[in-house]
Amino acid sequence: MPLYRALPVLSLAALLTASTLLAYRMHKERVFPYPPFNELIFNISEKFQNLPSFSRPLGSEGGFRDFGGLLLGLRRLTADIAWLSVLQYYGSHEAAGHEEDHESRQAFGAGRYAALKDMVMRTVRLDPHFHFAYLYGAGSLAFNLDRYDEALELLQDGIQRNPNYWKFRLYVAAIVWKKKGEYDNMIPLLEEAIAYPDCPTLVKSSLANIHKARKNYARALQIWLNVLETEHSDAVYRQQAEDQIGQLRGLLGL
Repeated sequence: MPLYRALPVLSLAALLTASTLLAYRMHKERVFPYPPFNELIFNISEKFQNLPSFSRPLGSEGGFRDFGGLLLGLRRLTADIAWLSVLQYYGSHEAAGHEEDHESRQAFGAGRYAALKDMVMRTVRLDPHFHFAYLYGAGSLAFNLDRYDEALELLQDGIQRNPNYWKFRLYVAAIVWKKKGEYDNMIPLLEEAIAYPDCPTLVKSSLANIHKARKNYARALQIWLNVLETEHSDAVYRQQAEDQIGQLRGLLGL
């Protein structure tokens, strides 16, 4: 074969060899991004054994559903379905168990939600790059439920699997200060957090309530106005924002 005809073949072979070596080197240097199977949380149905079937979050049994999704290569879709289960569980009134009566049902975000951390952990173990799930779960545990240690455990898992996502460390610092009751140190961190589009609305509402409690009505009003103007704020927070805006305007004489 003449040399000029062999050059394209040799060039292609060299390119394939180089790309193979590069891929091998990247594989050796990069930590595989997903947790191994033995760290996944497939089944949390025992958390809801005391509830009737119609009160259990959709898909809370996990199990074969999650495993099947992974086998089909649908990890992110499976994580999205698990996340919908979290939102159904935490975004509604907490259902009473058999040992409780109807009057013990709690308002949105104000119950115990004992399974919340495990349900969020199930989601992020399926997709450890689901940053918003970490932020929302930790914010809910720390700022709504005062379960600081669980929130910190969730964020530590996020930091381990996403070491370059610095916002997790910002939330860790804010939660530590809140746990210690040192609001003067916590408030600037939350002010920084709410400046980012992926900040959960519950963190904004928590900061607004802190400002209101400290009689900083003007700043609380600004935050609630932002919540009302944000397209992705859900109906519960929009209604809360409208109520708070009316109260704060009254307190400011507006």
